Amino acid sequence: MTKAGRENMLTQQAMGWNRKKTENLHKVLVHRYIKISERAKLEAASFSEFQQKNNLTEQTVQQWVCDVQQWAVTALVSTPGSTEDLRAEIESITVSLLRKKQDLYRQHDSNQTRQRKRKKIRDLKKKLREKILQYNSTEEDKIDEELACSLTEDYILPWERLEDGHSFRIKRSVFDKIMLLKRLEEEQSILVKEMSQHIKSLQKEIKGVEKRKKNIRMGNFGDMTEDAAEGWKSVLIRRSSALERLCQEAVNTYRAIVDDLQIQDSECRTDTDDDEYDLSSPESEEED
Repeated sequence: MTKAGRENMLTQQAMGWNRKKTENLHKVLVHRYIKISERAKLEAASFSEFQQKNNLTEQTVQQWVCDVQQWAVTALVSTPGSTEDLRAEIESITVSLLRKKQDLYRQHDSNQTRQRKRKKIRDLKKKLREKILQYNSTEEDKIDEELACSLTEDYILPWERLEDGHSFRIKRSVFDKIMLLKRLEEEQSILVKEMSQHIKSLQKEIKGVEKRKKNIRMGNFGDMTEDAAEGWKSVLIRRSSALERLCQEAVNTYRAIVDDLQIQDSECRTDTDDDEYDLSSPESEEED
């Protein structure tokens, strides 16, 4: 294949990919929105069940979120080898083990990959046992080594026991669930904005085509002959029809799943006197 032929092939492939992306963008956005919405419903139901199980009110949840945020910005001053430093290491290893155990089968399909993850988990458990033995040798309130290393969810470390009967680990769990729900809601709002922006982009392109068609009707041919202008007019009509069809299809698809989608000019066809677009010659206009 010659260099010119290779460049032409790559150009055709890129144009085809861009055209396919443009035609399917509304389907991709809708698929993402539905997926995020379903995830948000599942997480909300899970959190509601968690609230009922632990008898948590909305006021308590908000207070716990504030407690975790305050804990995050509070600087912990500890010296190496001190009790506070040892507690922080035990907490860090425990959280890391819980995360790795949770993601062991969810994120890795390969048995070889899971074997490596299991080895890391065994190494972390060994390190956790060493830290627990070191802590128990200096403190009166001992840590149950077996329960702590088996990652029992109901087990509370001695310094995590609070006056209200709840552990700080539960508070962090509530905080994580709240932040997850907020992230899902934020992603939903971003997708709605992308949908609206997609429609506006199509409408803007339709206005440009309408502007060129209007120039043809007014006899502004530029450097073109009359026959060339008629051919150019046919191209514009075909392009306008395709854009209007795509725009209307996108509007109908978006409105089928989003009730509060703000879209101006739902007809997806506008005539404008904006000077943003000027009539150009066929050589300078990229054909589909």
